Parts: sequence; C-alpha cells; structure tokens
Amino acid sequence: MRRPAKVLMSALAAAAVVVPLSGCDRWSSKCDTDNTCEIMIEGDDFYEFPRPYDASEGYGKTKQIKDRIRLVSAAEGGEAVIQAGGNDNTCTQGSSFVVVDTTITCDVVGDDRVELTTTRP
Repeated sequence: MRRPAKVLMSALAAAAVVVPLSGCDRWSSKCDTDNTCEIMIEGDDFYEFPRPYDASEGYGKTKQIKDRIRLVSAAEGGEAVIQAGGNDNTCTQGSSFVVVDTTITCDVVGDDRVELTTTRP
C-alpha cells in the first residue's frame, strides 16, 4: 500500500518543480502604423515576429514561413543574445542590430528578459 503513495508523492514533487518553470516564458508586442513595434520577451521560447523582417513583405503575416524571434540569454545590465533572422545577435541596453530591413534596439536588458523597439523603412 505504501508504494503507490510514494510514487504519487514523487510525481507531485516533480510536477511542483516543472509547473513554475513553464510559467516563465512571456511575450507581448504592440505595433503602430509607422513600422515601429515594441516587444517584450521573457524566457527562451520562439515567437512569431509581429511583422516580416523584410519591408517588401508589407505589414501583415502573409508569407508562408513566418519570421521568428527568440531570446537565447540575457543578464541584468549586461548582454542579450537574440535569435532573429536565423542568426544569434548580441546587444546591450541601448544598442541595435539589423535583420534584413528591420532595426532591433534593446531598450531594456534584464535577467532572462528584454524589451525591444523595432523599426522598418
């Protein structure tokens, strides 16, 4: 009788560890009509970029293969590594990098979190 209870307790303990970790990934994006977007990424999941990196693709998500973005790592007051356009891009707070026609600026770099502003022509 004690063995099933021990297995159940082990499973519950493992779930208690996994559940809080899965809640760490968050994403938000807000775009205006001037080809500017504000993005917040927390955690290391992949997300669809709100607009195509290539300005010739327009505003919408009409192409078959969606552009994606992912925060690989970030350290408070340090450096962020962001996977975008198929490359790992490095930035610090206030610095920028370019993917196709899109300039991505790291406004805030925190622990496993970034806030970005993106602009396109």
